[in-house]
Amino acid sequence: MPCSNSGVIMAKEDSSPKRKRRRCLPVREIMEAEEEKPEFRVIDGLRYVVPYNFVLRTYAKKRWFDQSILEVLTREFQAYPASYYKSALASGRITVNDKIVSCEYLLRDHDFIAHHVHRHEPPVLNREVQTIAESEEILVVNKPASIPIHTTGRYRHNTLLKHLESKHSQKLYTCHRLDRLTSGIIVLLKNTHKAKEYGALFRDQQVKKTYLALVDGEFPVTGMSCSEPILQVSHKLGINKVDHENGKPAHTDFKRLHYDSVSGRSLVLCLPQSGKMHQIRVHLAHRGFPITNDPIYSRENWAKKSTEEFSKELTEVLFKRDNISRLLNKDQESSATTGGDVEHENFPENKDSSDQVKSSSTDSTGKPEGSPNHLTSDTETQQTDVTTTANPANICSSPPADKSDNKLTVSGDGLKQAAEISVTPDGKFCLDGRVFERIPQLSYDEKCPECAWIRLVPAPEDMFIFLHAVRYELGGRFYVSPLPEWCEKEWIPPEFHELLQISSD
Repeated sequence: MPCSNSGVIMAKEDSSPKRKRRRCLPVREIMEAEEEKPEFRVIDGLRYVVPYNFVLRTYAKKRWFDQSILEVLTREFQAYPASYYKSALASGRITVNDKIVSCEYLLRDHDFIAHHVHRHEPPVLNREVQTIAESEEILVVNKPASIPIHTTGRYRHNTLLKHLESKHSQKLYTCHRLDRLTSGIIVLLKNTHKAKEYGALFRDQQVKKTYLALVDGEFPVTGMSCSEPILQVSHKLGINKVDHENGKPAHTDFKRLHYDSVSGRSLVLCLPQSGKMHQIRVHLAHRGFPITNDPIYSRENWAKKSTEEFSKELTEVLFKRDNISRLLNKDQESSATTGGDVEHENFPENKDSSDQVKSSSTDSTGKPEGSPNHLTSDTETQQTDVTTTANPANICSSPPADKSDNKLTVSGDGLKQAAEISVTPDGKFCLDGRVFERIPQLSYDEKCPECAWIRLVPAPEDMFIFLHAVRYELGGRFYVSPLPEWCEKEWIPPEFHELLQISSD
């Protein structure tokens, strides 16, 4: 049968009555049709998604052609050891073109790989998403910290878009983004036409953005500007740094609002004139006033290190972090049932291109957000997620009961070169003088390696940074959010009350 340009098989013309054309569902609709409705649990102020069955799907990349599927899986997706992939291929949890294949199967063009997993999502703070403005075409909200905007890495249902689409019973589209740890204004659109229009405003830097940041040190009363070029040190980790030779132009203006001599911190108004990823965080750190609880850019002597030194140091720290479980289980043999030594979930899934209209906006790397079939590792898509997977909140391990007295030198929260971690007799974990409990087991799948891992409950103070998008001006209108919890109203000078819509009473 001939095919149309869209790839839909067409019937030959004949005298018989025409049959109704069969609509071919896009991959996203097929996936969502098969997906279970999520179940949420709120425990001690954190919102959990009960682990659920899910199918990760992707087409083979060109660089995978003529290589065995086992070789590709173990090299590209290191969430699990090779022993797991061997078992998953044999049992049919991983298929190619809906068929069970051997570990030696050579991948070819158009091969469609599916991985049936029991998906575990990290918890987020159970905070209300406040509506700032809404019309027939636009929805502006105040995003809480800790929650990503859209599906990325290990997050799918614990995302802002999924939450709001369920609440409003309609599809929503993004035109810009905020880091997961950052709170503040997010502009969402209710149709693709408006998403393209607003996306163009952000892309062409026609949006006036105002942020609040709490930084270390006494910021100059006169304020300052920073025009240092920014280079992406690691695309995979989503880390940026000032680099005068290879960086891209960036400019941010800063104004001091308040200084607290007791804590030695300053409240700063940030006015970015360009839109590089982590621009405010990088510029503040470079000027010697890092955001107080920034888990990456507040590193000691960060700005003084060369790009090569910083990249090497960060890579070493993260490598140590990823081996915490291996160190805790050094007397146990790694197997398919006890998991691997790095974060799940590196196996790619088809991104939903409709979450953000590709022609309207791109992410900070210049690639369209939500590109379909875009294969990326967990850390590639998560960007700042590396900061929380680096802390003990996401340690994966199964420590023996007799290790209560053990002290192991491992990386802690990604900020220090090493830290001591120990296991108490009642199963809690001590790290840098802090105690962490195990995430409750909300469901169990005997074939899921993650169900045998231990993940620790993240501390709320590790789930946000002191950076808040407080005001956006675009499309002839402005939107202002309430002040974040960490910012006192008394810290705002009277001359800024109108800008931030603060009442004088």
